[in-house]
Amino acid sequence: MFNGRKKVNGLKSLTGKGWAKTSVFGTGLANLSLAKPNVGAIYSTGSLLRSMIIVVTTLAVLTGCTTTTTSTSRTLTSSNSSSSQKDRSQAALEDYIQLGVAYLQQGNREQAQGNFKRALDIDGRSAAAHNGMALLYQLNREFELAEKHYKNVINYDPDFTRGRNNYAVFLVRQNRLDDAYQQLLIAAEDLYYPRRTQIFLSLGEVASALGKKSEALAAWERVIGLNPKIAMPYLSLSEEYFKEGDYPKAKTYLDQFERLAKPSARSLWLAVRLEDTFGNEDGVSSKGLALKNLFPYSEQALAYKDWLQQKSP
Repeated sequence: MFNGRKKVNGLKSLTGKGWAKTSVFGTGLANLSLAKPNVGAIYSTGSLLRSMIIVVTTLAVLTGCTTTTTSTSRTLTSSNSSSSQKDRSQAALEDYIQLGVAYLQQGNREQAQGNFKRALDIDGRSAAAHNGMALLYQLNREFELAEKHYKNVINYDPDFTRGRNNYAVFLVRQNRLDDAYQQLLIAAEDLYYPRRTQIFLSLGEVASALGKKSEALAAWERVIGLNPKIAMPYLSLSEEYFKEGDYPKAKTYLDQFERLAKPSARSLWLAVRLEDTFGNEDGVSSKGLALKNLFPYSEQALAYKDWLQQKSP
């Protein structure tokens, strides 16, 4: 069955090629798409099977034909019955999953668990149901159970990218960055995943944390290639180039970030240091004042305070 997924080879190097714009370090719930649950489909008993009426016109003469017609009708009835049952089961499965997700997002974990369990009772190999159950156990800090269900997700449906991305979020929070990186590499191969930019953004952050600088830079450049209006990769690239001492390039990327997004503690602190590097005292004062006023209790504000003290004669 075609699922809209196409893989790309040679993505290990990423050269030459996750609650929408959050990275892998954000909440996994944000990565879930939610359609309106069809509650009625769950609680209704379903329509009765149609009865087949066999009309025999010339019983004495057309016995063979009548027999054939009766046999064919019964076969069609059996086939339609089986297909109808499968359709009803699939609809109920999807509705239970959507209800579970809705309850989970509302903070009603007990109801969420009940609906995910009903979904798994219908289909124990449903990747989406295992994904929901994994998120529930992750929120409950029952990490062994969460990982068990995440592994079921990728075992039962390796192409279920949303679940794989959620698993990567889980692995990052467990400080298992190497494992998370591998899951993100696979997830990034899904050309039709609607939040593919988020995966590349996360891939860059994890790669950077692992010391894979070239892979991190390439991943963030992929985000820009896919959607140049997303601000975060410009800031991440600016920080990396600042660390490498390529200050003009760092300033270029930071300027682009500032055109697309409001200032953050992270961007202002970087701006202070860049302006200082270029000898722009007014820029240092302006960015530093904004950092203190807008984000007075941030780590960056404390770093700025220590930095000023070190620079004082």
